[in-house]
Amino acid sequence: MEYPGKFERVCSLDEIYDGEAKVFEINRYEVLILNKNGELKAYYARCAHALGLLDETSFDGENRIVCPVHLWEYDAFTGESINPMGSTLFPLDLKVEGNDIFVKIPSVPVSEFKVKWFSMYKRGGVIGEFGFNS
Repeated sequence: MEYPGKFERVCSLDEIYDGEAKVFEINRYEVLILNKNGELKAYYARCAHALGLLDETSFDGENRIVCPVHLWEYDAFTGESINPMGSTLFPLDLKVEGNDIFVKIPSVPVSEFKVKWFSMYKRGGVIGEFGFNS
């Protein structure tokens, strides 16, 4: 999904071991990065249900992310909710250059992101007047 932002260095590959997740704050955005068998994923570290903050313990090391606030469960590699179904974590673009992990951090204020982007994000893309698709 396209969203306004720019890539920022978040950490090195050596900082996130297999089966581990970490949360970083970059430009006031919480970013959850997880590693399973060398596959890396990045999400806005807020639950799609009630914006509960996801943390390192939210990732089970295998294939699920569980929000510590209301225990909503998400597939760690698609971001789609498992229990209950019908919502999605907001994926952030990630790239690796050498040993460094870069994540595309939104370039709009966090409050605007939560209202105009995150709150409208659903499986299949953003809906509503903005007309963006994933």
